[in-house]
Amino acid sequence: MSEIVGLYKEDARRMVREMDAAINRWEEVHAGGPARKDLRRLSHQLRGSGRTYGFRNVTRISKAMEQIVQKLERQHLAADDRTRSALVDKIKRLSKIFQEEEG
Repeated sequence: MSEIVGLYKEDARRMVREMDAAINRWEEVHAGGPARKDLRRLSHQLRGSGRTYGFRNVTRISKAMEQIVQKLERQHLAADDRTRSALVDKIKRLSKIFQEEEG
């Protein structure tokens, strides 16, 4: 089982890197382009896989990210610096979780 969890952690680290790359294309997020779709897809995937593998914090943080992106899509939230900062903070928190899990 630990091998499977190790593979999950490796995949999760890749997804967090992809999230970081997407957030750095903020104009695409703002405009509803591919970067926004990437953020939604990746946060949804991490939300579910975090629950499956028992990473409650990953599920909680990813759920919050997914909700922010959904609010952006419905135009219930402005794609401003505050929203970007909230997403960046959550990506950093996810990154830290998996950095700690490496060792």
